[in-house]
Amino acid sequence: MEKTSKKLFIFNLCINFGILVTRRCNATTYFVGDTSGWDISSDLESWPLGKRFSVGDVLMFQYSSSHSVYEVAKDNFQSCNTTDPIRTFTNGNTTVALSKPGDRFFVCGNRLHCFAGMRLQVNVQGNGPSPAPVGAPRAAPAGILQPSSKKNNPATGVASSAAHIGGRGLRGSMNYFVYLMVFTFPLILYFINN
Repeated sequence: MEKTSKKLFIFNLCINFGILVTRRCNATTYFVGDTSGWDISSDLESWPLGKRFSVGDVLMFQYSSSHSVYEVAKDNFQSCNTTDPIRTFTNGNTTVALSKPGDRFFVCGNRLHCFAGMRLQVNVQGNGPSPAPVGAPRAAPAGILQPSSKKNNPATGVASSAAHIGGRGLRGSMNYFVYLMVFTFPLILYFINN
């Protein structure tokens, strides 16, 4: 009886681990402004249209030294007020994890840039990461990096869309691997111990 309960515990542990890993593998990294980045020339008002932001997704802001990213409250977003920010970023490559559902508000620290359109509102949906709706532009898969084309940025990277394998991208391949490991590992353990 004790041997069976150990096997059941290991099986449940593997299933739970697989679910957690699979949910994290489904997270999407969105490069704000796409190829233009966080810049005054980007159409940041329409950029989020057609995208579904979910808990676990990541926003990547890439910008020159003349810009910054301030996360602000809704009231400060409307008026481009940066005197009481929630968080401030100035490094040129900012990653913001979308860790809870609800609206998030970002503005450029230069108030004139904010009034000119350098501000972004993102509505984060609950229930973990999920793919973009059918027909919506997809964010590039995370993990494949190339040198940045922005002149004033530190040499980090911009995601490439070249990582598509069989039309599903790197994310689809990773999901198959995780499912294979999660569901076959307990079966292999079961047959080895019997």
